[in-house]
Amino acid sequence: ESIDTTKNFTYCELGCANGLNLIICAINNPKGYFIGVDFNEKHINKAKQILNLIGIKNIEFIQSDFKSFSQKQNLSFDFIVCHGTWSWISPIHQRSILEIVSKFLKERGIFYLHYMCHPGSTSLNPIQKLLNTIDHLLAGTSKENIAEGIKLFNQLKDTGTFTDYPNLDSIDKLFNQGNLDYLSHEFLTDFWNPQYSIDIHQVVAQTKALYIGSANLFDNLENISIPLNTQEVLKNISSPILKEYVKDLARNQKQRIDIFQKKP
Repeated sequence: ESIDTTKNFTYCELGCANGLNLIICAINNPKGYFIGVDFNEKHINKAKQILNLIGIKNIEFIQSDFKSFSQKQNLSFDFIVCHGTWSWISPIHQRSILEIVSKFLKERGIFYLHYMCHPGSTSLNPIQKLLNTIDHLLAGTSKENIAEGIKLFNQLKDTGTFTDYPNLDSIDKLFNQGNLDYLSHEFLTDFWNPQYSIDIHQVVAQTKALYIGSANLFDNLENISIPLNTQEVLKNISSPILKEYVKDLARNQKQRIDIFQKKP
């Protein structure tokens, strides 16, 4: 049973940044009422500027941390979305997200959660720690410090430090793409933490929202996303959370975009 978006519905994005995704959703879904929440004042001000320019009425933006939002708001939602946030914030804020889902997601409502996951993101852990440490030691801006961190990474790479390091080519390509704003946002947080899907599915289940599939269609199709021999092993695994984790191992999954439903 899914939500009928041809009728009135409510939609909340936690960590909406400058609101572009939410604004596009609001424009294309006039029956929906959309709320974007973000702690960053600059992000919310930018979102409101865009909103005033466009003039649509079925959306609002709220500057708030997740805990305060959970305590002060009294709406219920058909959809709660959290993209590009979970793996970069502290456990305290993660618990606040779960509290919001538990309190305000309607029965049959959908919770969308994006996060970095093991094993595909595991090899980035020590490199992120290197960049984060440099950021703490230097007095420059985030962009200046990430540039210094990448400079040290390249020096170490050229001397053979990472000879046996997994995924070095993809890391090297990522660091040398030149987008320092993105890289500083991605790697300089103190709470950079890939997750195990098993752990995520267990903690989200405490909100009565259960995993029903991926927002990435490809990941739902085992016959094309999982090697044939591994498919045979999966047939003998009855635990849903273990089965999903084995799929992560088989795909060397870097990120997940999971869909949960409240009391499906």
